[in-house]
Amino acid sequence: MDLCRLIKGVIMGIIDKAKRSKVEKQVEPKENIQLTKTELEFVLKLIANSAFQGKDVQLIYDLTTKLQKQYSE
Repeated sequence: MDLCRLIKGVIMGIIDKAKRSKVEKQVEPKENIQLTKTELEFVLKLIANSAFQGKDVQLIYDLTTKLQKQYSE
């Protein structure tokens, strides 16, 4: 019986390791994408010349604030 338990433990360990490896491969780190000053200026101009629905105003405000902060750095 002890041999059976040992074999089962080893097999379960291998299966668990394979599952963890698969999950780790699926989760890729996010790339840190930096826009150039020209790209930031272009996006800010697009936002300035666009019309937005009321439900989007807060999102656009937050996005614009982040873009302006990055632009001024």
